[in-house]
Formats: sequence, structure tokens, C-alpha cells
Amino acid sequence: MHVEYSALEASASSAEDQQTRIARARDILRAAFDRDRRTLGDDQYGAELENQLPEIENEIFDAFHAYIHALGEGADRLRVSVRNYKLADGDSSAG
Repeated sequence: MHVEYSALEASASSAEDQQTRIARARDILRAAFDRDRRTLGDDQYGAELENQLPEIENEIFDAFHAYIHALGEGADRLRVSVRNYKLADGDSSAG
């Protein structure tokens, strides 16, 4: 079996880059929620949405957290695989 270390390392870096972009998007969305929370209106629809908003926000940000965590774990596992393959091949740069 032949393993392209550079491809695994590139995939790990790509996952980390995506993790950074998603975290930035989450932070921008959080700021928008914080900024605009009180602009829902005073009618019954605005009041009802304001009532439901905490649960909606929790679901959204829980999903962000899970996705960001999964990207980080994926990157870590790819890097462990690179290290293990290098060790198996006797590559002195593993470690």
C-alpha cells in the first residue's frame, strides 16, 4: 500500500481552514442575533418569535459547535494517520 502523506496533510489543513471559516461565520451570526434580537416588532408575531428565539438560537449554535468540533477531530485523525504511516515506513520525520 502506498500513502501520499502530502494528500493527507493537505486534507487536514483544508479541514482546519474550513473550521476557521465556519467559526468566523458562527461569530458573525452570533453578533447579528445579539444586535437584532430586539427588532422583531411589538405585534403578536414578533412577540411569539422573540419567545421562540432562544431555543432556535441554541439549536443553530449547537449545530455550529458540532460541525466545528467534527472538522477539528477529522484534521487531528488525518495527522495521526500521517504520523502512523510514516512510522510504519520508517520515516524519521514522523513524530
